Amino acid sequence: MNLTRRNTIVGLGVLAGGAGVIGGTGAFDAVEAQRNFEVSVAGDAGGLLGLVAENDAITETEDGGAGGNPVIGFVLQDGAVNEDAVTEFFTVFTVTNNGSQDGVEVSIDTGDVDGVTFPVPQTPAREPSGTDSNVNASVGGNSITLNDGIVLDSGQTAVVDLMIDTTEAGGYDDPDGATFTITARSPDAQ
Repeated sequence: MNLTRRNTIVGLGVLAGGAGVIGGTGAFDAVEAQRNFEVSVAGDAGGLLGLVAENDAITETEDGGAGGNPVIGFVLQDGAVNEDAVTEFFTVFTVTNNGSQDGVEVSIDTGDVDGVTFPVPQTPAREPSGTDSNVNASVGGNSITLNDGIVLDSGQTAVVDLMIDTTEAGGYDDPDGATFTITARSPDAQ
């Protein structure tokens, strides 16, 4: 084959087409790669959402979380709550946004337990240890609850009370080993 202009153009076309086949479209069927993944866990007080038990009469901190970290438990002795009454415990625990993101929505789910509310008063009845005054002033008014959700900016702490309503309207019925779930959601979460 003589090297002519026509043969050169055809040869370059074949070479370019072959390079396209070799390069492909960038798609693949399978890839396997190993990466290191580590998660450090902290106790309730040291996590990105810090939880600290403040009322020794009804809260206790016990080991039992991931890695043996302490978690908060609620302990109401028999007879601690009156029948057909609304009982409130002040400054039960604090919740702190230890992360760097503002506008984190924090709420508690009491599951199937009726008549249990976690008020977040504008001015706590009793200040928790290690915090400044007016910790709740920017969280909201007197009628907000952790059940409905609150918003915490970075470094902000909310003092949370506990209210148990055993009246007929409140519907509280002594649960057998209930678990409450606290959820924190950043404003960027989907």
